[in-house]
Amino acid sequence: MQACPNCKHLNRIGVVFCENCGASLIGDAPLGTRSIGINTPMEVREALAVIKSAEPFPADVMLRIEIADAEPILLKQKRETIFGRRDPATGAMPDVDMTPFAGYRMGVSRRHAAIRQAENNQLELWDLGSSNGTYLNGVRLAAHRPNRLQDGDEIRLGQMVLHVRFSHTAHSLPQDDNDDEKRSRP
Repeated sequence: MQACPNCKHLNRIGVVFCENCGASLIGDAPLGTRSIGINTPMEVREALAVIKSAEPFPADVMLRIEIADAEPILLKQKRETIFGRRDPATGAMPDVDMTPFAGYRMGVSRRHAAIRQAENNQLELWDLGSSNGTYLNGVRLAAHRPNRLQDGDEIRLGQMVLHVRFSHTAHSLPQDDNDDEKRSRP
């Protein structure tokens, strides 16, 4: 067993990130995580209510994924979007490939997480049983359970940090009378 330098949790041998808090088990500086103190069933319900509260995702909005030092990724609304790394051995490719963003080094699994649109038109983040965990606003998610997404949420896949923004598509933005004039200027 290997003790986490951040939370002192005993982890299985060979695990790269703490199974409890997500801190790196290699190197000197553990990755900080926000701990939520949950001691009673009422506190569990309150913590889950905070994570799951969200407004419906509007149909005219795109999902904008921001990764440090990279161009944002714009995603059209669909039932499910898989985040992970491509697998050269099988040719499997996730919807959003994190390989170009050092996904392997950052602990992103081949099928790490999914953003799904629920029947009530809200977006949900699901951990797909990843090795190094999925975090929503610093809280580690239970595998195969829905967690509501809101504009501005922070997602962490292993050690890779993403920010989620709800971005209006070009045709849904209010039109300015001077738009044609602005586009024609150099």
